[in-house]
Amino acid sequence: MNCPACNNALKALAVAGVKVLACADSCGGLWFKWNEIKKLKDRNPAAGEALLHVERAEGVHVFRDIQHPCPKCIQTLLYRHCFNRRFRYEIDQCAKCGGFWVDVGALAGLEAQSPSESSRQTAAAYFKTLFEENIKPENLTHPDTQESARVIVQLFRFLTPKPLFPKKTPLDPL
Repeated sequence: MNCPACNNALKALAVAGVKVLACADSCGGLWFKWNEIKKLKDRNPAAGEALLHVERAEGVHVFRDIQHPCPKCIQTLLYRHCFNRRFRYEIDQCAKCGGFWVDVGALAGLEAQSPSESSRQTAAAYFKTLFEENIKPENLTHPDTQESARVIVQLFRFLTPKPLFPKKTPLDPL
């Protein structure tokens, strides 16, 4: 399979028992198959943090047109759930196979061990934008949209170092 962003061959990786296809040595995006996404709820927060450290080529980040094919289904276009040019993140989903394409952008460059105040502030702004602008509960009127938003939160809880992930998200129970 090839990366939907830069067409690089995707590389299989396994972290915490979750298999992911990564665009190593290029844009650094991650492809999660639906059967692997289902495993996330049973994984500890930050268990997939190593995936943030996939080798990225300097300066490679491609913002695609809204229409781009699923790396697995090829003929099905991915649906863009979230996108932010400032923080360089993008989250897309295939309506056919249920897989998710995640480009974590700026999150990958933040210090994970003993994060600085600057990293904490950047992560707080990153997640504020992601959760309050892209997947805030009042925008999630359809059950399918709500489920996709829950998956996005699970993906980021799995990927993000504990000190950088918000203590509460808009989808957490009150």
